[in-house]
Amino acid sequence: MRHLAKHTDFVASTLVLLFVTLLFVTKITASSLNPVSLTHPRISQQSSRPTDSEVAHWSSQLKSSGEEERREAAMQLARLKSEAAFRALASAVNDPSPRVRAAVVASLAERGDESAVPLLAARLATDKDQFVRKATAYALGGFHEGERTAALAGALRDKDPEVRAAAAISLGDHADAGAVAPLASALSDKNDFVRAQAARALGVNGRAAVQTVPALMTLLAKEGDNEVKRQAAGALGQIGDRSALPALERATHDKDPYLAQAAIDAIRLIEKKL
Repeated sequence: MRHLAKHTDFVASTLVLLFVTLLFVTKITASSLNPVSLTHPRISQQSSRPTDSEVAHWSSQLKSSGEEERREAAMQLARLKSEAAFRALASAVNDPSPRVRAAVVASLAERGDESAVPLLAARLATDKDQFVRKATAYALGGFHEGERTAALAGALRDKDPEVRAAAAISLGDHADAGAVAPLASALSDKNDFVRAQAARALGVNGRAAVQTVPALMTLLAKEGDNEVKRQAAGALGQIGDRSALPALERATHDKDPYLAQAAIDAIRLIEKKL
């Protein structure tokens, strides 16, 4: 309960971000925003081959004086797969409204165009608003281009713990050997949620993160937060180094049943790899 209460603010703000992300992958009209109504239709053929008039309409609305109109335009441009739509979104990445900037970076991520990575990396490094930086850290998670890793590694040192946690989560979206060293450093972050997510992300890297086994075993033995210990146990199992077996065996007797089970599962994973 202590752990859940401790992260209520993080979870709440993350749900807001997820809500924004859901909005731009659905067809939304201005009237559907109040009250909110979400549907999940398949993207139509027209969406995949946008007309010039569609792109022009939403690009023009990006310059509206109304914040909500600009935010809606950014979400609509996410589904229009054209170079003109991309350029319009790129031009709005410096919008004065944090809500609009967050929608823009989420829309750039939804498009999946790797050429957006430099724009997102710069926004993550320089934006003054922590919500926008957090949204951008999540947005970078789905990319694979090298600059993405460097940007997220830098965000692991952000002054805001929610941004650091978002960076750790995104670095764990897929295996990335370049992320191992910065994630290892994040194991000593002062925020326990960040430590937990760094441990989880290291596990995603499997054997490429074998050099972090001693640090993960230290967390398993001495960490005060149970969730961090559970994630450390899981990571040790995924990495699969047999040197972790004694530490995991001790953890199977922990009074926290979830940690004990995580240690049992980790041991099974390692034994399968031997």
